[in-house]
Amino acid sequence: MAWQRLIKNIRLLLMLRLLDRGQNNTLIQPVLETLKTRFQKLGINDNILDKTIITADTGFADEANMKYLHEAGINAYIPDNKFRSRDQKFADQKQKHPRSSPAVSNLFKPKDFTFDADKKTCICPSGKSLNSHGLVTDKAQNISICFVGQLSQCRDCLLKQRCMRNPAATQGSSGKGRQVSFRLKKGNKATHTDWTKKRVDNDKGKRIYGHRMSVVEPVFGNLESNKNLKRFSLRGLKKVNIQWKLFCLIQNIEKLANYGKLPALS
Repeated sequence: MAWQRLIKNIRLLLMLRLLDRGQNNTLIQPVLETLKTRFQKLGINDNILDKTIITADTGFADEANMKYLHEAGINAYIPDNKFRSRDQKFADQKQKHPRSSPAVSNLFKPKDFTFDADKKTCICPSGKSLNSHGLVTDKAQNISICFVGQLSQCRDCLLKQRCMRNPAATQGSSGKGRQVSFRLKKGNKATHTDWTKKRVDNDKGKRIYGHRMSVVEPVFGNLESNKNLKRFSLRGLKKVNIQWKLFCLIQNIEKLANYGKLPALS
């Protein structure tokens, strides 16, 4: 019980191993399973994930991760990349903090194209007909139709600067014309991402997720600013893992020295 209180109160780093995977969305399951095994080996808890709240940023949000968390019964709050757009508190965020450059925000949107749902045709703003690339059904059973402009037409189009993010992509025989899609039918299949959205969007979820910044980011800020870990000085996963564990050890020793004097350990 003493170690449980210690870990809870001073937030020690317990997941010390770096994984050789590039994308965040592939890390949720191996990280949590490793954490569970570590607590079992330490004799602290047979299944630490049963009563632990898991939070992570939007980089970890995908359907496979949400399915794993839901089926494992893990109390997780991981927002999708649209969660702020559903929150009224951030309704004017785009006006205050615009992300897109003026050039990107002024590009033609799908609404600027003339789409005929009955005939399955699409006309671009310059009056050219786009080729249909067929129907696409996503995991939520939404059915969309995709169109792409003919390369020869897009290459010589006078409006391509307002139509394409990268007009130079039309150059060469392997280039691509403008692509646009329209949803024909909204799916009614509930996904595991929908389950997560409901959890994050309610008042309790917002309150819990709001604490993530104060829990996680100070650790990285301390390691980068105070311990000067701006980049690894070694190469190779094995060597980098050793260096990372040394920094984690310093972080934990510092926490124990400053905040680890709990009554149960005195």
